[in-house]
Amino acid sequence: MGWQSRTRTLQVFDTELTADTVEWCPIPQWAHVLACGTYQQLLEGDDKQRTEGSAAPSRIGRLYLFDCNPQSSFIPPLTESQRIDTAAILDLKWCHVPISERPLLGMATASGEIQLYKLIEAQQGSSGLECELSTDLGPDRLALSLDWSTGQGESDVRVVSSDSTGSLTLLSLGEADLTAVCQWKAHEYEAWISAFSYWDTQTVYSGGDDSKLKGWDLRMGCSSPTFTSKRHTMGVCSIHSNPHREHILATGSYDENVLLWDGRNIKQPLSETAVGGGVWRLKWHPSQEHLLLAACMHNDFQILYCQKALADVLQPQPITGKQPHKLIHRLTLWII
Repeated sequence: MGWQSRTRTLQVFDTELTADTVEWCPIPQWAHVLACGTYQQLLEGDDKQRTEGSAAPSRIGRLYLFDCNPQSSFIPPLTESQRIDTAAILDLKWCHVPISERPLLGMATASGEIQLYKLIEAQQGSSGLECELSTDLGPDRLALSLDWSTGQGESDVRVVSSDSTGSLTLLSLGEADLTAVCQWKAHEYEAWISAFSYWDTQTVYSGGDDSKLKGWDLRMGCSSPTFTSKRHTMGVCSIHSNPHREHILATGSYDENVLLWDGRNIKQPLSETAVGGGVWRLKWHPSQEHLLLAACMHNDFQILYCQKALADVLQPQPITGKQPHKLIHRLTLWII
């Protein structure tokens, strides 16, 4: 049985291009900072925004940075502090811990790069980003996702990324570089998503357009997965390790279902919930272990109440809160 959500719209911001990734900084001191990435594929007639001499369709994007003041006297609460034109952005993730005492934002781009941006103090006390490091995953590929190994404060800072060739790349962050440690073919088609287990960062998960969810043990090499699940019936495009409960994993797919797993037993999911739209991204609540947010294609956002599922393997209950708009070409701020 669904519960009615008590959400209301506070602000709508026109991002001009399709907004496909939105991330609050997880570090308490900078929790008021919001990053938003956008994506647009230019068709053959869009010559004005094309690079001269470019023959193939281009993918452009823009990175937005906002400061948020939640006090009721500040309406609207979001203030744009910076925008940076980039290649199309497929994913954004903040490192969970400061690096050299500053937050670090990772970005996966359609140019096949993983770029790292350092948060700085800009003019008049607002926030800003400056590009710190960048690495190319290889030719003729789009970087589709990234995740950090720092979900439980891991000191060995690494990044895992997936790309359009079906490959995963493990990157290590040094003092002055971001280096590829290994790269391997993980899926037959696009590898939509990659994620660390935050409780055992030698374990990596991946999902692909071949409808497969796979696990990888980095200590054993990456020639073969530790498991392959075909429980999803379409492409697997979202994975998130629960930062509060060890072994708990959430996955989402174009098949419009969210599955909860116990990582010790991947043969059968703990639960399955239909959310009425392909599940582009999943995000566990930063402080409440039983709340899971699903960004659903064509069906807005769904909040899943998973307390019973985590306690005694019962079905998570969606808190339905349909909004009359989609997160397309705009950024919407809700209060829950």
